[in-house]
Amino acid sequence: MVTPETSYPTQPIGQAILVVMMEVDPAHEDDFNRWYNDEHLPERLEIPGYVSARRFKLEEGEGVLRYLCIWELKEDGSPLQSAEYKAQQQRPSELRDRVHTYITQRMRGLYKQVYPPVGAFEDHSGFHPEREAGASR
Repeated sequence: MVTPETSYPTQPIGQAILVVMMEVDPAHEDDFNRWYNDEHLPERLEIPGYVSARRFKLEEGEGVLRYLCIWELKEDGSPLQSAEYKAQQQRPSELRDRVHTYITQRMRGLYKQVYPPVGAFEDHSGFHPEREAGASR
């Protein structure tokens, strides 16, 4: 049951997302993941207008690429045109240059939020399957 005292974890919400999917040579996934986690994510999140990023690896599906990153952007795709973004692309990185040769496919799309107009549609109904299973014992 949801009560006034119930608090939910909050996270900043951006109004646009950049979706990047990649296929990587399996022999070099460790280098790819090290570059993405330790270098690429922290660099991009330094740029004003980036809100957050989450990475995923495919467990099941067809017609999609194995790695997915969802970048939340504050308002729109303008951070992708910024001086900071361009400067990062020019910054030398031996690891990045090597990893880019391991990426065999890449898809990228910028999406603008259409609904709800602001924030996120969230389930605050109080339904929690793990609690329901425990209550039926």
